[in-house]
Order: sequence, then structure tokens, then C-alpha cells
Amino acid sequence: MQMQFRWSRAVDLILNQAIGTDTLLFAANESKRLMDPYVPAYHLVLAQNVRVSQQGDKGIVEYLSPYAHYQYEGVLYVDPITGKGGFFIEGVGFRSRKGVAKVPSGRRLRHKTWRHPLATSHWDKAMLTARKKELTRAIQNYIRRGT
Repeated sequence: MQMQFRWSRAVDLILNQAIGTDTLLFAANESKRLMDPYVPAYHLVLAQNVRVSQQGDKGIVEYLSPYAHYQYEGVLYVDPITGKGGFFIEGVGFRSRKGVAKVPSGRRLRHKTWRHPLATSHWDKAMLTARKKELTRAIQNYIRRGT
């Protein structure tokens, strides 16, 4: 799953002053760091399986786990015939029927919050709502240092 951020006007102004690969990578890495408490992390796989890069004029934070989109949307996806999210197989765990594309059920996922108490779907938006000023300030400081 790949996410791209829509920056606030304040961040746009900052980046327009000093757009460069280093600044975009810094912004993406700082976004990843600030998003971490909002990422579902039952086994920490999703939160740790992340790639940060820069492509063109964008900093990219990409969650690589196969179920990242599922967690990001926050909706239970089910087998269209059985209406179930998966089946338990002894010694294996939960699995879906092979070759069947799941469909959204409309039921919201309940993210476990014991590792990341702020875990939620759409964690980029949650982070920006709560910490946009902190992100903006970090990018401003990075540009001022000229690092």
C-alpha cells in the first residue's frame, strides 16, 4: 500500500522554498515517525514493514504488508459467498479461500490498542489532525539548518 500526503498550505509554502530530495525524504521520514503511534501494531509487522522514498516531487511512505490496505481502510473484508473474513485451520491460523477476492462488509475493524494506544484506520489523517504543527515545525527547522 502506498500513501501520498496532501500537505497543508503552510507545508506547501515551506517546501516550495527548498524543494529537494533531502527535504522530501526528511518530510517522509518525519511523517512516518509521527504516524507510528497511529498505525495498528498487534504484532508490529505492519508498523515495521515500511519503505520511505522520494519520487519526483513527493515524499512517499509505503506500508508493504499484504494486509496494509485492509487495515488502512478499517473495514472488514469478507468472502462474497460465505460472508466470513476467514476460516481457522488448526496449526495454520486464519486463512481465506484461495483465489477469492474479498469484498467490504461495511463493518468497522476494531484495532487492538495495547501496543499503539492511538491505532486507527487512516493513520496518516489522524497524525496530521493531531500533529500537523509538529510536522511543519520539524520541516521548517530542517530547512533552516540547511542539512
